[in-house]
Amino acid sequence: MMDSLPGETVADLATDLPEIAVRAPTGSDIRALADLFAEMQRHYRRPVSHQQAIEAATLACQPVRATFDPRVLLAEVAGAIAGSIVLNVTFPAFELSRALYIRDLYVRQSMRRLGVGQALVKAAARLTYSQTFSALDWTTETGNAAARQMYESCGARVLARTYYRLALEDLNGKTEWLRDGITAPDGSVLDRKHDACRHQRE
Repeated sequence: MMDSLPGETVADLATDLPEIAVRAPTGSDIRALADLFAEMQRHYRRPVSHQQAIEAATLACQPVRATFDPRVLLAEVAGAIAGSIVLNVTFPAFELSRALYIRDLYVRQSMRRLGVGQALVKAAARLTYSQTFSALDWTTETGNAAARQMYESCGARVLARTYYRLALEDLNGKTEWLRDGITAPDGSVLDRKHDACRHQRE
Protein backbone atom coordinates (compact mmCIF):
# COMPACT_ATOMS: atom_id res chain seq x y z
CA MET A 1 0.00 0.00 0.00
CA MET A 2 2.72 2.45 0.99
CA ASP A 3 5.59 1.90 -1.46
CA SER A 4 8.82 3.78 -0.88
CA LEU A 5 9.44 6.78 -3.10
CA PRO A 6 12.74 7.24 -4.95
CA GLY A 7 13.53 10.33 -2.88
CA GLU A 8 12.89 8.50 0.36
CA THR A 9 15.12 5.46 0.04
CA VAL A 10 18.55 5.06 1.52
CA ALA A 11 19.98 5.52 -1.98
CA ASP A 12 20.21 9.18 -0.97
CA LEU A 13 22.67 8.22 1.76
CA ALA A 14 24.94 5.74 -0.01
CA THR A 15 24.70 4.01 -3.38
CA ASP A 16 25.59 0.58 -1.97
CA LEU A 17 22.72 0.50 0.54
CA PRO A 18 19.61 -1.53 -0.33
CA GLU A 19 16.26 -0.01 -1.23
CA ILE A 20 13.57 0.07 1.44
CA ALA A 21 9.93 -0.62 0.65
CA VAL A 22 7.20 0.26 3.16
CA ARG A 23 3.76 -1.35 2.95
CA ALA A 24 0.78 -2.49 4.97
CA PRO A 25 0.97 -6.05 6.38
CA THR A 26 -1.07 -9.01 5.18
CA GLY A 27 -1.92 -12.36 6.70
CA SER A 28 1.15 -13.90 5.09
CA ASP A 29 3.37 -11.65 7.25
CA ILE A 30 2.17 -12.99 10.62
CA ARG A 31 5.06 -15.36 11.35
CA ALA A 32 7.79 -12.97 10.22
CA LEU A 33 6.21 -10.09 12.12
CA ALA A 34 5.86 -12.26 15.22
CA ASP A 35 9.60 -12.92 15.03
CA LEU A 36 10.23 -9.16 14.82
CA PHE A 37 7.90 -8.50 17.76
CA ALA A 38 9.66 -11.17 19.83
CA GLU A 39 13.04 -9.56 19.09
CA MET A 40 11.61 -6.16 20.03
CA GLN A 41 10.38 -7.46 23.38
CA ARG A 42 13.76 -9.03 24.12
CA HIS A 43 15.41 -5.74 23.24
CA TYR A 44 13.19 -3.95 25.77
CA ARG A 45 13.87 -6.71 28.32
CA ARG A 46 10.22 -7.71 28.31
CA PRO A 47 10.35 -11.12 26.58
CA VAL A 48 7.09 -12.77 25.58
CA SER A 49 6.13 -16.30 24.60
CA HIS A 50 5.93 -17.40 20.98
CA GLN A 51 2.14 -17.56 21.28
CA GLN A 52 1.95 -13.99 22.56
CA ALA A 53 4.06 -12.80 19.65
CA ILE A 54 1.85 -14.68 17.17
CA GLU A 55 -1.31 -13.18 18.69
CA ALA A 56 0.11 -9.65 18.51
CA ALA A 57 1.25 -10.14 14.92
CA THR A 58 -2.14 -11.56 13.96
CA LEU A 59 -3.81 -8.44 15.33
CA ALA A 60 -1.31 -6.19 13.56
CA CYS A 61 -1.89 -7.92 10.22
CA GLN A 62 -5.66 -7.51 10.24
CA PRO A 63 -7.06 -5.00 7.73
CA VAL A 64 -8.40 -1.74 9.10
CA ARG A 65 -12.17 -2.08 9.51
CA ALA A 66 -13.11 0.47 12.16
CA THR A 67 -12.23 4.07 12.96
CA PHE A 68 -10.01 3.30 15.93
CA ASP A 69 -8.25 0.19 14.60
CA PRO A 70 -4.45 0.47 14.74
CA ARG A 71 -2.58 1.27 11.55
CA VAL A 72 0.53 -0.82 10.95
CA LEU A 73 3.28 -0.51 8.35
CA LEU A 74 6.18 -2.83 7.59
CA ALA A 75 9.56 -1.99 6.09
CA GLU A 76 11.19 -4.53 3.81
CA VAL A 77 14.82 -4.80 2.75
CA ALA A 78 15.57 -7.39 0.06
CA GLY A 79 12.18 -9.01 0.68
CA ALA A 80 12.68 -9.46 4.43
CA ILE A 81 10.86 -7.54 7.16
CA ALA A 82 13.34 -5.06 8.60
CA GLY A 83 11.07 -3.03 10.87
CA SER A 84 7.54 -2.02 11.76
CA ILE A 85 5.61 0.96 12.99
CA VAL A 86 2.32 0.78 14.91
CA LEU A 87 0.01 3.80 14.90
CA ASN A 88 -2.96 4.35 17.20
CA VAL A 89 -5.84 6.72 16.51
CA THR A 90 -6.26 9.49 19.10
CA PHE A 91 -9.39 11.55 19.65
CA PRO A 92 -10.13 14.34 20.16
CA ALA A 93 -7.12 16.04 18.60
CA PHE A 94 -6.83 19.56 17.16
CA GLU A 95 -10.29 21.10 16.63
CA LEU A 96 -11.99 17.80 17.57
CA SER A 97 -10.23 15.96 14.76
CA ARG A 98 -8.58 12.54 14.80
CA ALA A 99 -4.79 12.19 14.86
CA LEU A 100 -2.33 9.31 14.74
CA TYR A 101 0.14 8.45 17.48
CA ILE A 102 3.23 6.29 16.95
CA ARG A 103 2.83 3.68 19.67
CA ASP A 104 5.91 1.76 18.65
CA LEU A 105 8.61 1.82 15.99
CA TYR A 106 11.16 -0.95 15.90
CA VAL A 107 13.96 -1.80 13.46
CA ARG A 108 15.59 -5.22 13.50
CA GLN A 109 19.05 -4.97 15.02
CA SER A 110 20.72 -6.43 11.93
CA MET A 111 19.01 -3.81 9.73
CA ARG A 112 19.93 -0.65 11.59
CA ARG A 113 21.84 2.29 10.10
CA LEU A 114 20.18 1.64 6.73
CA GLY A 115 17.50 4.34 6.92
CA VAL A 116 14.69 1.95 7.85
CA GLY A 117 13.39 4.05 10.75
CA GLN A 118 13.34 7.18 8.63
CA ALA A 119 11.48 5.37 5.85
CA LEU A 120 8.85 4.17 8.32
CA VAL A 121 8.32 7.63 9.82
CA LYS A 122 7.96 9.22 6.37
CA ALA A 123 5.52 6.53 5.27
CA ALA A 124 3.53 7.04 8.49
CA ALA A 125 3.35 10.77 7.75
CA ARG A 126 2.07 10.08 4.22
CA LEU A 127 -0.56 7.72 5.60
CA THR A 128 -1.56 10.28 8.26
CA TYR A 129 -2.29 13.10 5.87
CA SER A 130 -3.60 11.02 2.97
CA GLN A 131 -6.27 9.67 5.35
CA THR A 132 -7.09 13.18 6.63
CA PHE A 133 -5.77 12.75 10.16
CA SER A 134 -4.76 16.09 11.65
CA ALA A 135 -1.32 15.23 13.06
CA LEU A 136 1.27 12.55 13.71
CA ASP A 137 2.61 12.56 17.27
CA TRP A 138 4.96 10.37 19.30
CA THR A 139 7.43 10.36 22.16
CA THR A 140 10.95 9.05 22.62
CA GLU A 141 13.44 8.81 25.45
CA THR A 142 14.97 12.22 26.14
CA GLY A 143 18.44 10.71 26.24
CA ASN A 144 18.09 8.77 22.97
CA ALA A 145 20.14 11.16 20.85
CA ALA A 146 20.24 8.90 17.80
CA ALA A 147 16.45 8.52 17.68
CA ARG A 148 15.91 12.24 18.19
CA GLN A 149 18.36 13.07 15.40
CA MET A 150 16.57 10.65 13.05
CA TYR A 151 13.13 12.05 13.89
CA GLU A 152 14.27 15.62 13.42
CA SER A 153 15.86 14.69 10.08
CA CYS A 154 12.33 13.78 8.97
CA GLY A 155 11.15 17.29 9.80
CA ALA A 156 9.64 16.56 13.22
CA ARG A 157 9.83 19.23 15.91
CA VAL A 158 10.05 18.90 19.68
CA LEU A 159 6.97 20.03 21.59
CA ALA A 160 7.07 21.63 25.02
CA ARG A 161 5.11 18.88 26.76
CA THR A 162 5.60 16.60 29.75
CA TYR A 163 4.75 12.92 29.33
CA TYR A 164 2.87 11.21 32.18
CA ARG A 165 2.01 7.61 33.00
CA LEU A 166 -0.14 6.34 35.86
CA ALA A 167 0.92 2.72 36.33
CA LEU A 168 -0.74 0.26 38.66
CA GLU A 169 2.44 -0.22 40.68
CA ASP A 170 2.46 3.53 41.33
CA LEU A 171 -0.99 3.32 42.90
CA ASN A 172 -0.80 0.27 45.16
CA GLY A 173 -1.25 1.27 48.78
CA LYS A 174 -1.54 4.93 47.91
CA THR A 175 -4.95 5.60 46.45
CA GLU A 176 -8.24 4.55 48.01
CA TRP A 177 -10.30 5.62 45.00
CA LEU A 178 -8.78 2.85 42.91
CA ARG A 179 -10.82 0.34 44.89
CA ASP A 180 -14.11 1.82 43.74
CA GLY A 181 -13.75 0.81 40.11
CA ILE A 182 -15.43 2.50 37.16
CA THR A 183 -18.93 1.56 36.05
CA ALA A 184 -19.55 1.52 32.31
CA PRO A 185 -22.95 2.33 30.73
CA ASP A 186 -23.72 -1.38 30.39
CA GLY A 187 -23.17 -1.93 34.10
CA SER A 188 -19.74 -3.57 33.81
CA VAL A 189 -17.09 -2.64 36.36
CA LEU A 190 -13.48 -1.94 35.47
CA ASP A 191 -11.22 -4.38 37.28
CA ARG A 192 -8.48 -2.36 38.97
CA LYS A 193 -6.03 -5.26 38.98
CA HIS A 194 -6.23 -6.41 35.39
CA ASP A 195 -7.72 -3.45 33.49
CA ALA A 196 -10.45 -5.75 32.24
CA CYS A 197 -14.20 -5.45 32.48
CA ARG A 198 -15.96 -7.78 34.83
CA HIS A 199 -19.63 -7.85 34.15
CA GLN A 200 -21.16 -7.31 37.58
CA ARG A 201 -24.72 -6.16 37.21
CA GLU A 202 -26.50 -4.79 40.20
